[in-house]
Amino acid sequence: MQEFDPSGKHVLITYGEFAGEEGVCLGPEGNGLWAVSPHSSDRIVNLKFEQDFGILVNGGQEPGRN
Repeated sequence: MQEFDPSGKHVLITYGEFAGEEGVCLGPEGNGLWAVSPHSSDRIVNLKFEQDFGILVNGGQEPGRN
């Protein structure tokens, strides 16, 4: 079974200094960590997928926005 790659996806950060904020996953950093850029900052933080951040899904009514 292939693991999901969150690279380029809109995410919700659930851990650390930026918990509760949205951002984008930039890609793998190694050792199970992913580079994530919070929208409110120009910083890049290394987080663990599904533990420290997750994919944000837009449940709106506009097709193609998810």
